[in-house]
Amino acid sequence: MKNVAILYAESQFTPWRENINLNTVLQIHKAIPNNLNVTIVHMTEPNYSLASLLRQFEWVLNLCYGFGRHSQADIAMWLDKNSIPHLSSNGIAQYIAQDKLTAEKKLFESGMNVPVSLDSPLKLTHEYYISKPRLGGCHRDIEIVPQNEVLLHWQRWKIEGKLVQPYLIGREFSVAILPTMDGRDFMALPPLEIIPIPAKKVFIAGSSMGKTKRDFTPNLSVMELNNIQSAALKSHHILNLEYMSRVDIRMINEIPYVLDVNTMPNLHPTQSMFPALLKNHKIGMQIFIERLINYHDKKMKDVKLNNQLHPESLVDIFA
Repeated sequence: MKNVAILYAESQFTPWRENINLNTVLQIHKAIPNNLNVTIVHMTEPNYSLASLLRQFEWVLNLCYGFGRHSQADIAMWLDKNSIPHLSSNGIAQYIAQDKLTAEKKLFESGMNVPVSLDSPLKLTHEYYISKPRLGGCHRDIEIVPQNEVLLHWQRWKIEGKLVQPYLIGREFSVAILPTMDGRDFMALPPLEIIPIPAKKVFIAGSSMGKTKRDFTPNLSVMELNNIQSAALKSHHILNLEYMSRVDIRMINEIPYVLDVNTMPNLHPTQSMFPALLKNHKIGMQIFIERLINYHDKKMKDVKLNNQLHPESLVDIFA
């Protein structure tokens, strides 16, 4: 029987207080196949002892959305550096996606539609503008102002290290990306729509700027649906992500604009969008976990085969 682990940190220990607790982890634990021996490991300060413990497992299901001053990308990079296989995107990919400006430029250069950050407040063409932390998360410290107030806040935003982008007025959607059942590719589930209550043109998902609701059966044409799913899946690949992601999209005149790409969508069973999308599309948590494992097994087989065919590509870490 293979030994595997779930690595997590309680909400109060994560940088953005994400919705994660032992109850969430236990729900994930129940979904892992019975032929695997599962150990739950609570994240501590990354150190040699913890790395030595985690290296004993076949793989680690990474549910650690950061710890203390360390972001989730920091944790993924630490796992990579310590040769600990984990069921989440590698640290470099997570750093790129976490850095909203770098991700924006990478997506734009690959032909994706994105709201482009401003270099100057002198040429304003949109009705509203949004400022957000370049490395922030969970919709924190976001400000939306009308065009005539941008100049008033510009210097402060730059001192605070914020990006300033045009606020795109349109419908907002969230898309779950996950492996296909055979683990050979990725797929995008049909999206949910974020709808403000009451209806208004300026809003943010969640409740930081008023209430919103989730519509799991949005009214979309076949073209609109295909465009949204295609944009989300392309973004996942462009940013070299693996295992799973959640892509937020604003739709304007049938054109999808990528707002954000979450490399480790929260798996809280009742409060988070990713599990809600899985449930709505009849994919149980057990099936989802099996897909992650199938993808991981396929990836490891491919790595082993490549090393056998090209032994010169192996790096001697002790050299």
